[in-house]
Amino acid sequence: MSKPLTGLIALLLLCCASVTRAQSYEQLYSEYRGSLYQIRLIEQSSNSKAGLGSGFQISANGLVATNYHVVSEAVSHPEKYNLQYLSVDGQEGELELLDVDVVNDLAILRQKGKPGDKFLQLAQTAPSKGETIISMGNPLDLGMTLVPGTYNGIAGGSFYDRIHFSGSINPGMSGGPVINRNGEVVGINVATAGNQISFLVPVNKLVSLLADFKKDSSNGAVELQKVIHRQLLNNQQRIIDEVLEANWQLRPLGDAMVVGPIVPSIQCWGNSDEDEDNPVTQIAKGCTGQDVVYLSETFNTGRVEYEFFWLEARDPISTTRFYNVYEENMSGFYPGNSAGEDDVTDFNCKQQFTTHPRDGDGDGDGGDNKPDSDTASDDTEQQEVTPPRANGSTEPVVARTSYCVRRYKEFPDLYDVFYVSLTVDQDNRALVSHFTLSGFTQESASAFTKKFVSEIQWH
Repeated sequence: MSKPLTGLIALLLLCCASVTRAQSYEQLYSEYRGSLYQIRLIEQSSNSKAGLGSGFQISANGLVATNYHVVSEAVSHPEKYNLQYLSVDGQEGELELLDVDVVNDLAILRQKGKPGDKFLQLAQTAPSKGETIISMGNPLDLGMTLVPGTYNGIAGGSFYDRIHFSGSINPGMSGGPVINRNGEVVGINVATAGNQISFLVPVNKLVSLLADFKKDSSNGAVELQKVIHRQLLNNQQRIIDEVLEANWQLRPLGDAMVVGPIVPSIQCWGNSDEDEDNPVTQIAKGCTGQDVVYLSETFNTGRVEYEFFWLEARDPISTTRFYNVYEENMSGFYPGNSAGEDDVTDFNCKQQFTTHPRDGDGDGDGGDNKPDSDTASDDTEQQEVTPPRANGSTEPVVARTSYCVRRYKEFPDLYDVFYVSLTVDQDNRALVSHFTLSGFTQESASAFTKKFVSEIQWH
């Protein structure tokens, strides 16, 4: 008798717990719905919606938080777009853009006119792993929705802190709050990878942005381009310091030892093409930062990536044929980040033959690897020269190297740097080395180049 009774009691307790959870979610929505808004990007000429997101009020005087990417077009083209909000109860109003944090994808706005009556508190402490937290937002313009999920701590494998949230964030929920059971904001919706793998900006990033706003402004909007410039400079310095101070691990590839994992934020992969119809075998190793800083629909930055390709002829073939295949395989290199002609200049390149010590102990320059100027020009024309021949295994490795930069038009001391080096001192074997840095100063890029080249070793 005791076992059935125990089972019945357990079932009743489970049912009661389910009802309690349902009531708790209902109460949370009822209590905090007045703090939630749909954020609308309005194209002024047509007076129509051009983009949608979510946001939430964070102060009595009408400050509203959302993602930067929700409002980015209004930052880039203020003459074309303005911002409006729509409350859960149907109240509409204009928004003023006050401050942004592009690195952490955040923005602060203010309601024009009478502010809303309710606002959310920001949590002072992070949840415990496994704790239930609730995401709020307006998915697919269907109305405000609650999505319960699990807090899993800060996700690994990125230069940018993101909370791993087990819950379904959908388009339109970007910028919405994620709260704990006390109704305090612990994160901000930012991205999803599908299958209930979503990512949040930790609330401490919003706390820091609020502090910066209060320091940098007199209750008015800050100079956004100046603020973004400073954030990008600080971010690239943080990344380059972390990368250069790390213990670079080397991995074998063909006759060389090449750069493998550097920091956990850069993830590595490998691949090979051993198709018998291809006269040249290709083995690839590559590593890349998984996330970028979003600036606009056509422009992102803040990435480090590098890769290596070992090519070797299957059977003896002519040097000319080998290098024809070599050039064909390598013609598809391009920068890993996107940028439009309004964002960056054309690449300015310098190509030359360089020598590299076989033990990797050297700067590998073989001359000045920088373009002559940072002006906008596609300076890729070079004199026709014959590559030096190999001088034996004890001699320095000879490579044809291309070092290219393109300048950011709005931030002229930041550049994308594109480097490719192709060894040319053997008839039927070669190594291709490539890296891209997006949004770095010339000083940071030069330091990375020197380290990168000097690490490669040869058997």
